[in-house]
Amino acid sequence: MTMKNTLTLRNLYLFLCIVLLLLIGYKGFHIYQKIESMAQAELLYAQKKIVQAEEWYQKARNNRSLLYKEELLASRLQELEPITSMKQSLSSLDHRLSQVGEAGDFSGFMNVYAELLDTEQKLTGQQGSYASYYDEIAAFYGIPDDVKRIFLQFIGMFNRQADELLEELQYDDNSFKWNLLRIPDSFYGGEKQKNDKLLSLFQRYDEMVLTRLAGAGQYTDLLNWSHTMSSEYASRSLPTAWLNGKTDELVYTMLQKDVQRERPSDFVSHAIGYRDYLDRSDLKNATIMEYIQNQMNRWITAADGMVQSQNYEEAVALYEALSGYQDMNSKLQAAKLAWTIHDPIRLFQAAGLKGSFSYVSGGGNRFGGLAYAIGVDEGNIIYLAVLNADETVQLFHNRDYPSDIAIHQVSVEESLSTAKNPVILVESDAGTGLVLYSGYEARNSNLMPLFQFTAAGYQAQPDKSLLVTNLEGVSPEEIAIFERQGDQYGFTGYQVQYTDIDIANIERYPNEKVRFSVHIPEGGYGEVLAERDGYHVILKGELDFPAGSATLIGTFSGYQQLEIPGSSQPPATPDPVEPEIGQVDGESPDETENPSEPVTGNELDPEDAQQDNSEKSDSSGSSQLTQVPVIQVESIE
Repeated sequence: MTMKNTLTLRNLYLFLCIVLLLLIGYKGFHIYQKIESMAQAELLYAQKKIVQAEEWYQKARNNRSLLYKEELLASRLQELEPITSMKQSLSSLDHRLSQVGEAGDFSGFMNVYAELLDTEQKLTGQQGSYASYYDEIAAFYGIPDDVKRIFLQFIGMFNRQADELLEELQYDDNSFKWNLLRIPDSFYGGEKQKNDKLLSLFQRYDEMVLTRLAGAGQYTDLLNWSHTMSSEYASRSLPTAWLNGKTDELVYTMLQKDVQRERPSDFVSHAIGYRDYLDRSDLKNATIMEYIQNQMNRWITAADGMVQSQNYEEAVALYEALSGYQDMNSKLQAAKLAWTIHDPIRLFQAAGLKGSFSYVSGGGNRFGGLAYAIGVDEGNIIYLAVLNADETVQLFHNRDYPSDIAIHQVSVEESLSTAKNPVILVESDAGTGLVLYSGYEARNSNLMPLFQFTAAGYQAQPDKSLLVTNLEGVSPEEIAIFERQGDQYGFTGYQVQYTDIDIANIERYPNEKVRFSVHIPEGGYGEVLAERDGYHVILKGELDFPAGSATLIGTFSGYQQLEIPGSSQPPATPDPVEPEIGQVDGESPDETENPSEPVTGNELDPEDAQQDNSEKSDSSGSSQLTQVPVIQVESIE
């Protein structure tokens, strides 16, 4: 064996000896520890320090370096098993409490804390004589201090969270409140201290949120948030006086600003929201509700005044703004109807017509509707619009009127219109000094042609016929008659302008045009004597009266005294309502007193004439002075 091999073997032996010594030392140390653990455990056990003794017994049992008093050790551990069980449970809970506390998991912490309380209740109630050691074991693990530290940590965190939410304008998350309420009273210093601190915090936070929502104009959010908070507080038996009071204060301020700025729409919106808020929250506030109603009444009165002053547009706008809070239907409909009657073109617009209209007029409560309007557009289309009771618009029109004729008037033909079928009269300049009259009757959603003629004028008669004067193409003296024939008017002839009479009855028709037949003994110009069956009259007029029988048209206008040879005609008695004797209508002094006329005589009072007649009758039987009717002749047929 060489020297090198000898040295290597020696080193190996040396190394093995060192290792063996270390193992012997390690073994000896653990043997010592177990002996000491058993000694310490027995000492503590003897001193009734059971918790610490159990801990040393556990150390001795876990030391397997030496079998030392194993039977005693097993006996002691069996005896202290309840302590061991409590320690295991509390040790686990302490670890979990620290874990969720450090993680900031409040819900998890509260769950573990609930388990801790449940464990405490079970252990203290079921472990017999060892139940009294619960607090000692809990303190051994530092559980009370850990719980207090973590709760205080959460209290600080939730207070900071409230400030952060205000800064971030995040008002929906109120979990910090309910978390703070879950923390036991003892960690605030008692129930009163807890209530004072938390309610103060809640009030400050809530009032700040409501004020900011109001400042941002988030009125609906304000009321909803207040209602939600009230419900949350009520479910937790917390007072809500500050919440309701601040809400009322902010609402009242906003309503006052609406009034100052003359914004009824905003006012109504805020009033409706507040009323609904009170209903949902089962609250009342007579002061604010009375303020709202008083202001509503003031605006309603103002709108009524606008209608009276015909400021319909503003009145309707105000009624509509107020209608959201209370029923304005009747006033709104009345105002719109009055507006439409005042400004009938609104009916055309309501019917969907566009463009401009001329000669627009209208009225109310006619033709089966609440209002009506008539007019023409740029193309001479004639329109009639009727507002029905259900506020729909019935439209009638006629598109046939010539577009190149200038219309100068459109009106309702009152004499021909009926309740259901109005007649629209259109008048246009015919260019000859005459007028083109066109009538249209509303039927079957159209304006149907009823009549059309050019004349100086016309007059509707009670029987609905038309007397047309100066009809184009007809003698101006003639009055044409138009009568309805089916759905239109047609020409049916001319008006008879006189009454056929017997000349002996002439005195019954003073100042009335009549036609009669007489015999003219001697013709002449301007004035002649005529008779029939012994009844005499004087004919006057700027005409050449031929001798012989004639039919004439004229007017009885008075009397004239004449001496008629051999006359048996009784003295005429003037109608008491006729003009005084000697006054002949249309007569001039030259006509009655001209000595060159064929007939001469003096006009006398009827009584004087009768007296003269009797006197002359006594002195002469061949002639008689008589009052003779005078007829102003218009024409000879």
